[in-house]
Amino acid sequence: MGYSFEPEDPAQPGYGVTSWQMQELRLALLEAGAVAGDGLERIFGNDRFAPGPETVPVAMFSSNDGWRISPQRCAFIASRLHAALDAGLIGDMAMFYEDQSAQLATWVKEFAKFNERAAAWGGYRVR
Repeated sequence: MGYSFEPEDPAQPGYGVTSWQMQELRLALLEAGAVAGDGLERIFGNDRFAPGPETVPVAMFSSNDGWRISPQRCAFIASRLHAALDAGLIGDMAMFYEDQSAQLATWVKEFAKFNERAAAWGGYRVR
């Protein structure tokens, strides 16, 4: 099983990851404050990445049930992931998550860029 992010505009390219990649991406989204909920806690207490009113429910990225991610949420996710990359958060995570993939920063960059583009396309669905 994997995750496919299908743009609302069918003329645009989608993005996909394996379940294992999504597990790691979810941790990065959580630590960046882009997603929250379901009893999940961030390891880092950095106020810069504290969840806020725009934070997306993590449940939307915990299944491939067709959740719709709005353009506003796409823009928020992209901004949080870019900020997390700029702050070195992915490297900090490696100190706590010993089995973190060496490719996580690349996946986060790709997913941030996809969300940036999807914000202009009308969002996407998680399948």
